Amino acid sequence: MTKYKITAVLGPTNTGKTHLAIETMLSFDTGMIGFPLRLLAREVYDKIIKKISIDKVALITGEEKIIPSNAKYFLCTVESKKLFLQMQNIFYVP
Repeated sequence: MTKYKITAVLGPTNTGKTHLAIETMLSFDTGMIGFPLRLLAREVYDKIIKKISIDKVALITGEEKIIPSNAKYFLCTVESKKLFLQMQNIFYVP
């Protein structure tokens, strides 16, 4: 995958889409993944904090907001992602 490019990875369940997204995001200095389910976002958060420092990963869902001051990677539910970007004054197009 190329830097500064958005890529959609589509496929059936259990084909490695989430794993590919995680590995791709971690290959960059910063990144954000939007998840359709809170539990999936939490599961991925738990996996990533085992790989890298906990203070570099943020989890933002309707129920949980763990946002370290020096977070580089943001894991959000889709509805929380929009709110977070607006709070940060980042241009967001739904």
